[in-house]
Amino acid sequence: MDLVAIAIIKRAVGLDGCCGVAPYGETFERLKTPVTVYIGEDERRARETELVEKTLRPQGWAVILSDVFDRTAAESIQGQNVYIREDQLPKLGDGQYYHFHLKGMAVVLQSSGNKIGTVRDTVNLPSMDGLDVVLTNGHDVIIPYNDQAVVKVDGEKKTITVSDSYLEELL
Repeated sequence: MDLVAIAIIKRAVGLDGCCGVAPYGETFERLKTPVTVYIGEDERRARETELVEKTLRPQGWAVILSDVFDRTAAESIQGQNVYIREDQLPKLGDGQYYHFHLKGMAVVLQSSGNKIGTVRDTVNLPSMDGLDVVLTNGHDVIIPYNDQAVVKVDGEKKTITVSDSYLEELL
């Protein structure tokens, strides 16, 4: 089963087992409750539970899980991820990709088509999303995932074409 992290449990909220969570991207906000989710430090150790309710409060999102009944239980899962199955993700339109789809894609230059690296991961920075790329020379670079830097994503060929001029500014 392929799981996708959609949020992280940040803290216990109150005494009744409510948890404060920080979403990764927009998927968490789109979930309709109740829904089956998985809680764990990583995908392999995640356990199934039910997200009964979610509420946007001034301090952020708060959730109630079916098997977390008190503050102690909520504190015990602090720092763990909230996952859903990949098949639960909303369908995307043509030319749209979830971040995990980009991992492992080859990064090529627009002018030559030459491979310059591979996407190791995606990063969510306060000002933008970025591609964590391992260059063919072994160095790392974060390439902004925006229209100025990324010219094209080809899901079939598993390549991301980047603008030469934008990349020159980063190197």
